Amino acid sequence: MSRPLAFLRPSSIAEAVAMLVEHGEDAKVVAGSTALTIMLRQRLIEPAALVSIGRLPEPELHSIELRDGELRIGALVTHRDVERDATVRERLPVLAETFGKVANVRVRNQATVGGVVAEADYASDPPAVLLALDAQVDVAGPNGMRSIPMADFTLSFYTTVLEPNEIVTAVRVPVPQPGTHAVYHKFVTRSSEDRPCVGAIAVVRLGPDGRTAEDVRVAVGAASETPQRFTDLEQIAVGTELGDATLREIADGYAERMDMLDDMRGSAWYRDQMVRVWVRRALQDARSAAHAGAAQAA
Repeated sequence: MSRPLAFLRPSSIAEAVAMLVEHGEDAKVVAGSTALTIMLRQRLIEPAALVSIGRLPEPELHSIELRDGELRIGALVTHRDVERDATVRERLPVLAETFGKVANVRVRNQATVGGVVAEADYASDPPAVLLALDAQVDVAGPNGMRSIPMADFTLSFYTTVLEPNEIVTAVRVPVPQPGTHAVYHKFVTRSSEDRPCVGAIAVVRLGPDGRTAEDVRVAVGAASETPQRFTDLEQIAVGTELGDATLREIADGYAERMDMLDDMRGSAWYRDQMVRVWVRRALQDARSAAHAGAAQAA
């Protein structure tokens, strides 16, 4: 028989953290509820208490602000807010486009940025993009605040470095240098579902000559337990003119290093092939955007 479920409504992040300390691992944080509700219905989890933070009044949890060269996105900002925000669309259009590709508009109006990060769902679009953009995750706990690089945040399926009594409060994304262009490709194998089989993001910035790459970043999501980024493979392209052979070498390198999943969206072999295709395409499209931007600036 299921145990009783307490629904707790804190009035601040500090009170929410105190509730988590009191209830320990028997409590779960809930905001938009798009993922947790499904888990509860399918009996994948059975918490004793839900700590509802969706209506907390603290403005910084609900705002998107440009601060010190970073976009700070509050944990309770919805996917739809990120998709439509003018500052995000101007400074980090790939982020707006990525959040706009998640599920459908009903889900995007409810799902939160803090929720998608804390859930650590492997078949989600934003985590890989946040990884490639060098995002930081701000967290509140009983010992105060701490900031965790996105590269260190996710450990495995639905598992992060968050302690049971910690709450995500914001995600901070550095605004890229001028001339940076990023492309995210989402590959879906099942027409009845919008969750990706493979998601690939490429970020390219050219040097003053408009041809040679100064910065190249790549991340792949949905194909393994956690989003993957290999900085040494990225460095293959730095200082080159991003020829097709170089881009293929990077794409093949990602496929060879990743431990591919085998599920209803695609076998491990199929994902291996698709990572090679979609990483290369993301790099090619980011390269094209960078060249076009350089030509326009000339």
